[in-house]
Amino acid sequence: MTESSRFQLIAAPVTAFAADGELDLGATRRLFDWLHERGVDGVFTPGTTGEFTALDHGERLAVIEAALEAFGAESVIAHIGAATTRQTVRLAREAHRRGARRLAAITPYYFPAGEQALVEHMRRLTDATPEASHYLYVFPPRAVTRVAPETLARLARLPGVVGAKISGLTLAENQAYRDAAPSDFELFSGNDIDLVRLAAAGFAGVVSGVANVFPELFVGVTRAIVTGQDASVLQPRIDAAVAATGVADIGLLKAGLSARGLAAGTPRVSIDPPSSQARESLEKLAHEEP
Repeated sequence: MTESSRFQLIAAPVTAFAADGELDLGATRRLFDWLHERGVDGVFTPGTTGEFTALDHGERLAVIEAALEAFGAESVIAHIGAATTRQTVRLAREAHRRGARRLAAITPYYFPAGEQALVEHMRRLTDATPEASHYLYVFPPRAVTRVAPETLARLARLPGVVGAKISGLTLAENQAYRDAAPSDFELFSGNDIDLVRLAAAGFAGVVSGVANVFPELFVGVTRAIVTGQDASVLQPRIDAAVAATGVADIGLLKAGLSARGLAAGTPRVSIDPPSSQARESLEKLAHEEP
């Protein structure tokens, strides 16, 4: 079996909200079911695209439970990361109690964590939930904590730490992590646009926000990869989908889902709404799928 034959498409779903801003768990469940029916391999939720920073603990756990119902424990990477170790451990224990077996934790954020603080953070997390498989979530532009490749290699030696998701970095920076980590360490990247190149570089998969709106395209590319076909011929379509969503802008993703017939509401986080021109371009492309 080749490295590419194990490559996975993991969706990073949005979280649906009602008109009054409250969590719309029914619409979120429908999105999970829709993605599952279209063949994505699993979900990473609630992550950045799922607006985890705008959800309280109870809402995060409810979203994780809904994902588990749709996909099953082996296909859900439940994001339980928080700004502090105490909060992260509390969420991890409760998510695991509710059935999550794969747990992801973003690095501590707002205050950047140094190497020793980060190692201790992950050690306390794995000690608290020793039966789970743990993934570090590295997103320096948002979380402000930077993780050197050699630090990731050190974290990979902790019992229970089986992989990482890398976001907001270049393909070359992603490659530096791949080179530093053990060969069996599961590295996922949030770089939707580099889907084909990441597979060739030996990554375990991509965690895609753009797949919210274009699951058929990204599933098709992934299946081409795992069956040994030339997936690079689909790169122009990937480029167009990423550009149309503003590189996974949450407002545009939700507009695109609306065009696909799925209600997701508007973002809860404080971001500017997409321009009418951007919405029209995305909706036109979305109507062409599958």
